[in-house]
Amino acid sequence: MRGTSNTNERGSSYSRRARKAWLVETYRADRDMHALVAECLAEGSIVNPLRSWVMDGVPRGEGAPACRCYRCGKLLTVSLVTVDRIKPGCKGGTYARSNIRPACSTCNSSTGGKLGAEQRALKAAA
Repeated sequence: MRGTSNTNERGSSYSRRARKAWLVETYRADRDMHALVAECLAEGSIVNPLRSWVMDGVPRGEGAPACRCYRCGKLLTVSLVTVDRIKPGCKGGTYARSNIRPACSTCNSSTGGKLGAEQRALKAAA
């Protein structure tokens, strides 16, 4: 039997889930996500984002706890938030709580490849 674990530089699946919960609680938005919308998004169902109650959320305490993406301001629940490192991993950044912030998957993935390409270009030029 091959010995494997669900751990890498980001930690175990438990520590990743705890980190996301910490982000949502620490950066808690003034609004919560409608519970039905949060459930649908977590399951991958399509929700019309143009509906105001989807975009605006519900008063805090009346729905699923949410935080906002640091770039676009989109409401994110624990199941939707991704962890963005302030100091990128390619520049020595870690997943320490002092170096992370909440981001939606679109905003978080839009910067990752660019930073890695910059680092490879600098190494090649040296």
